Amino acid sequence: MAKNKIIILITLFIFNITSSNAYEILELIEILNKKNQTESIFYYDNKINRLNIKNSYSSFYPSVSYSNKTSDTETKTSSTSSVSSNTHSLSVDLNLYNGGYTNQNIIETKNKNYANSSLDEYKKLLLIKELILGYYNLKSLTELNQISKNNINFYSNRLKEAEILFEAGRLSKIDLLNFKSAKMNSENDLFDINNEIDNLMLKISNLLDMNITFDEVQLDYEIIIPESLIKEKKLSDLMNSSYGRYLSFMEKTYLPEMKKNKKDLLPSVDLGYDFTDTDKFSSTIGNRSSSSISLTITVPIFNGYRKVNNFDIKKYEYEKKILDHKDMVKNFYTDYKINFNNYNNILNKINSQMIIVKSNQLKHDGSKILYKADRINVNELIDSQASLDQSINNLNQLNIDLKDFAINIIIYNGEFSKIIN
Repeated sequence: MAKNKIIILITLFIFNITSSNAYEILELIEILNKKNQTESIFYYDNKINRLNIKNSYSSFYPSVSYSNKTSDTETKTSSTSSVSSNTHSLSVDLNLYNGGYTNQNIIETKNKNYANSSLDEYKKLLLIKELILGYYNLKSLTELNQISKNNINFYSNRLKEAEILFEAGRLSKIDLLNFKSAKMNSENDLFDINNEIDNLMLKISNLLDMNITFDEVQLDYEIIIPESLIKEKKLSDLMNSSYGRYLSFMEKTYLPEMKKNKKDLLPSVDLGYDFTDTDKFSSTIGNRSSSSISLTITVPIFNGYRKVNNFDIKKYEYEKKILDHKDMVKNFYTDYKINFNNYNNILNKINSQMIIVKSNQLKHDGSKILYKADRINVNELIDSQASLDQSINNLNQLNIDLKDFAINIIIYNGEFSKIIN
């Protein structure tokens, strides 16, 4: 008795250590967020966006270049002379006007960066959603794992009884084989479930960029999604979400992108300054320096209508982008409403499925009693167990689907942070 107590205490101690080291889902989300902020494409997207902004302002600054030229000149007439010279040149150019290209480029770049940042935020939310659904799939598989173990234990006991009854001539060979098949099917189910768990853990490890095992995940936490967040909104309200902001900012890039191309039809004004200094210009002239300042105005007059046609093409492309953008917004809102409809549909199916599970549980409990009383055969008992297992599996999948649609809705609503913070 004392030995058994020691074994139980050791088991509880090991379980407590394992549980204390296991990650809750919110901790896994935090790990994923930190990864996305540092070693990820989002991290580098942010750096690229900042540099693009800096580059868009570069036209306001002058272009400065310096060169140095060293030459040796040898002249032969009645006598030979050799001159070595060193020339320093400095050139400064500044664009004063380029048809509004710079201003339009800044507007386009800023809005494109805002759009890219919003899209990255949306993608991060999708990764978190993937992690959450993986977590709930893991919970479902864990329950199915236990069901399969219970089934194996149940059929093992029934098989022992069946072998005794078969030896006594009270059970047919077919019924005995049916019990063996049921036990083996349950074992195969357990193999499949464990394989799914292993594969799911590989996907979660890949998502988190860390090796994590099934034992390191704590599965007793529930992410609550209040019904108050599952409310249908107008399209204008959805535009405040991460994907909605992406669509809004992208629309603001189309017009300046088109206007930039008008610079080829407008005059440009450039200011230039050049300075040259040579330490020995010739055999008779020593140091020589020169400087000049220039204002250049370039006016396009005619080039066979090519630039005009190119600008018209850009205008038509702009109109196409506006139409495509309207379709993107409509698809966004349509997808939102589809998720909303699917959520309500799944909610109704869950209520029905819960009744089915209870009904199948009662049928199975009754089947076990009837089988012992020789009122039903082995196949009916096995069928009742299979129906119960399938109904539980269907209920679990419906709950996961409900989470999927609910998360989609609150991401579109822009309220996803309320369930993970």
